[in-house]
Amino acid sequence: MKKTAILLLALCTISTAEAQWLDALKKVATEVIDSATDGKLTQIAIVGEWSYKAPAVKLSSDNVVSNIGGSAISATINSKMEDIFEKVGIKEGFCSITFADDDKFTMPIVGKQISGSYTYNNSDHSIVLSIGNSGKINIKGYAYISGSNLQLLFPANKFADLLIAIGSTVNSLNTITELLKQYDDIYLGFEFAK
Repeated sequence: MKKTAILLLALCTISTAEAQWLDALKKVATEVIDSATDGKLTQIAIVGEWSYKAPAVKLSSDNVVSNIGGSAISATINSKMEDIFEKVGIKEGFCSITFADDDKFTMPIVGKQISGSYTYNNSDHSIVLSIGNSGKINIKGYAYISGSNLQLLFPANKFADLLIAIGSTVNSLNTITELLKQYDDIYLGFEFAK
């Protein structure tokens, strides 16, 4: 009986490790292909419907000490962003974004429909979302495909504009401002899966 339990535990561990290894391999492969094609993989792969998975945070700084602590800070920011997103109605199973091949996008969020057009520049992965029919709100960010996930990242100040367009107050963002001051470039956004 003990041997069977140990064997089953070992098989589960191997399956989990194998799945994690395959996922990591898939991410590396898409990043290599995307780099080799100057971002054209992302330009092609972005078209379709993506389901919201989690907040996305990218921090960078010239300060090496800040970069070392970046993982812990990023986890803290992710946690706070989850709370903010929850209040706006952005949560797994209730939010998605669809990029059409005619350069239009839609993002339904709890009874609302955010829509407009987008432009993607494959050379630097930049994406501009023009929200509304008149495109009054233009928000520039960056789109990256990694494995089967899409990350949409925006500079923190532009991300606040996006939340306003969605209909949220950005007062909640003030709670993480102190953590972010030491970083030169702070990108906040969404991670989606197909």
